[in-house]
Amino acid sequence: MIPTPMPLGPFLVTDGGRLSFRAPDTEARFTFTWHKRCFAIGLQGGHLSCAVPVGRLPSTSTGAARRDAAMQLLRALGQHAPASWHLRLLPDHRVQLHTKQDLVWPMTAAALITPIFDLLMQVAPVLDVLDEAGLA
Repeated sequence: MIPTPMPLGPFLVTDGGRLSFRAPDTEARFTFTWHKRCFAIGLQGGHLSCAVPVGRLPSTSTGAARRDAAMQLLRALGQHAPASWHLRLLPDHRVQLHTKQDLVWPMTAAALITPIFDLLMQVAPVLDVLDEAGLA
């Protein structure tokens, strides 16, 4: 007989298939590669966060014009991105997208995948633009 709720990693699974955290301060993390980028997903305290390096700012050694064009493109992307998106320039010149959204717990695994899939569909055109501009 399977216990209800059933422990599954940091989660408890009810007989209805709903996930909840074993403890309120528990954090679950996983990564996956999509469009040649590593997406880091975190689940904690009712929030889903995502951090992904989306591109790299050219160094000044590649030429000021290329770097200026890249900065202009990144500014434009930042101005048109959803309010929950934050673009950060890391010390190694990588550009990282960070986003966070609230989730309603408990939820099914399918309901958990839906906001992640939505994010991927929203970020895909941004990644395509950065790839075409040579900033991947």
